[in-house]
Amino acid sequence: MYKKILIVDDYESICNSLAMLFREDGYFVDSTIDSSEAALLIKKNSYDACVFDYKMKPLTGIDLLKIVKDKDPGCAVFIISGVLSIELISADKSVVSLATGLITKPFDVEELLKRVAAAIP
Repeated sequence: MYKKILIVDDYESICNSLAMLFREDGYFVDSTIDSSEAALLIKKNSYDACVFDYKMKPLTGIDLLKIVKDKDPGCAVFIISGVLSIELISADKSVVSLATGLITKPFDVEELLKRVAAAIP
């Protein structure tokens, strides 16, 4: 059975590249550059894992993390962002306890694929 993942990044090139890599790795992928659309996808679908950029508008990756965890506490959620943002996110213990992983940009794609695969039962 396919594992289903949602990728949300407001940089279209990052979003498309990640979607392509996860598809090549055997995942069924939903992706969007629009965080509002992502919230609707989360409400309509179930995901095994999600990868969210941190800095987006109108909803941040943390907003999406909370929406996913309210619906499906078992979903593995990874937040990707720059070094300074990761340090700020890491200071918020409530976020750290909800997120499966915090990934610093630029990141190693192979490492991200391995971390996501390891987080999905």
